[in-house]
Amino acid sequence: MDKQNLREQIERIINVPLDKTTISTATWKNWVKSAQATGQPTHVMPPTLIEHEDRCYMLWKQGSSQTDLLHCAANLLSERERQWLETLLWLDLSSRKSSSSTTGGDEQQAVQFGQWIVERLQAKDVQAEVPDSFSWKTKMFAPVIPFLLVAEHSHREGPSYAHLYKLLKSYFGGDLVIFPLSDKEWCILVPESLAGSGEQEEDPDNKETMEEMLTSFCLGLYELLAAEWVGESNLTVAYPFTPVKGIPGIVSRMRETIYLGRTFHITENIHLPWELHLEQLVYSIPDDVRKQFMKRVVTKTEQFGDSETMGTLQTFFQYDCSVSETAKRLYIHRNTLLYRLDKIKQETGLDVRSFSDAVLIKLILLLYKVTK
Repeated sequence: MDKQNLREQIERIINVPLDKTTISTATWKNWVKSAQATGQPTHVMPPTLIEHEDRCYMLWKQGSSQTDLLHCAANLLSERERQWLETLLWLDLSSRKSSSSTTGGDEQQAVQFGQWIVERLQAKDVQAEVPDSFSWKTKMFAPVIPFLLVAEHSHREGPSYAHLYKLLKSYFGGDLVIFPLSDKEWCILVPESLAGSGEQEEDPDNKETMEEMLTSFCLGLYELLAAEWVGESNLTVAYPFTPVKGIPGIVSRMRETIYLGRTFHITENIHLPWELHLEQLVYSIPDDVRKQFMKRVVTKTEQFGDSETMGTLQTFFQYDCSVSETAKRLYIHRNTLLYRLDKIKQETGLDVRSFSDAVLIKLILLLYKVTK
């Protein structure tokens, strides 16, 4: 059980809301010594619950320098509830230490592997081969599907590696490789065999393309991780490859995909490389060339900074330039949409209902996001 669910269950059983605080581990040890000196009874060793200044403090997570505590007013807990909480917290901390020790070797290998990839990227050695010093190299000869997960916030609760690995293994139904590139960035290598691509080739009635399969995996994986692990995050995927050589280059391209997606589609969380070809081309244009293009093509570029205009055009392109579908999605009358499009034509000299002008406007929208 993850820490958040455990906390919710405790609060539900004792019917008392618990606050959370963080103190130094040295301070916690001093509190424990003071409690023992005053004769406070303890039912487990080391103590996981003490009373300090009329509040009950419960050991939630302990590190070498900081300790997380749950606490409430001391008079809200009966002696029986205190004993139950002491035992429960002690069992939880013991089980997590045991799990951490069994996965410690894999986690250490994951951290070292991530550091090696970052070093290769800094050296621009994108075609580097995985060194023999990594025991994981034996796993790198089979084709895998790579994912890159970038969390918006660092994940602090619980053993991140063990929890993430367990979630992913249950989702894909088999062993995989995960490793951190930073405290917010994880790379996930899923054996291609777990994606069922072999069955897809044998079934002539299965019309799902590789892109559709990878998209469905991304959607399911994002929902799982958002709910169970990292919360708000960004996710991308690349085509299957054999990672024994060239994995730094794949990671670099996935990082670029995440960056392009967050730059051009800031409201989205899943960024797919085959949907960002035009964005990649636009981003590669030198800044001075972008500005010259904007001045030459549009006399009133500030029109594209208007939120209503931007929203209208983005929805119009999203639904394949369909007036009816765009009006429906914007919850406006068809005539209202036509009025907006005519207004854009009058102010910019470009008619989005004309193919050539629509191409220019699409480019302008992308360039505006980069330049502004």
